[in-house]
Amino acid sequence: MNRKFLIGVFFLIAGLATLFANLGYFSIGMLFGPALLAGGGLIFLYFFAVSRSNWWAAIPGSVLLSLGITAALPWVAPGLEGRLGGPVVLAGISLGFWLVYLRVPSNWWAIIPAGVMLTLASITLMTTDNGMETGGVFFIGLGLTFALVALLPGASLRMAWPWIPAGVLLTMGFLFIASAAQLATLVLPAAMIVAGLVLTFRAFTKH
Repeated sequence: MNRKFLIGVFFLIAGLATLFANLGYFSIGMLFGPALLAGGGLIFLYFFAVSRSNWWAAIPGSVLLSLGITAALPWVAPGLEGRLGGPVVLAGISLGFWLVYLRVPSNWWAIIPAGVMLTLASITLMTTDNGMETGGVFFIGLGLTFALVALLPGASLRMAWPWIPAGVLLTMGFLFIASAAQLATLVLPAAMIVAGLVLTFRAFTKH
């Protein structure tokens, strides 16, 4: 189907819906905004689905679709819009970048914003007020993201550099979690002992 036709139909429906809503012909006029956002997102996702070269369309498609869902939350899930709105949008952004990577694995860079946005979405859903726990989850999420950059097919041409930030971030995350659970006095010495044993073993094996 011609993309100009789809875009033209979208703007035609958007204009008519906005006009009738502004004139008061629809008591549920406020629903047209979410519907138009979601419709625009579906159009971009259609372009993404029909052609491999349109991998970029996954990002605006997912973002618009998530914005449409968020805007509809007051009617779909009354009372939850304040809690779910942010996570839905962040998860939508993450989904767009995941789709970019899945369509073209050589676009390994998309894993990083996808993981970051998914981590932020998870944090916004947390009910704890403990900053150490939140920080721990944040750093662990970032560490796992860089680990995926190193592990997933096509990611960074199998370079080893992502393991460095992954190791640092995961260590920081677990230390934050341990501090929140008042285990830091045990975890840090244990980590140092394990690191010492590994380095000593490697030194002996090389000789």
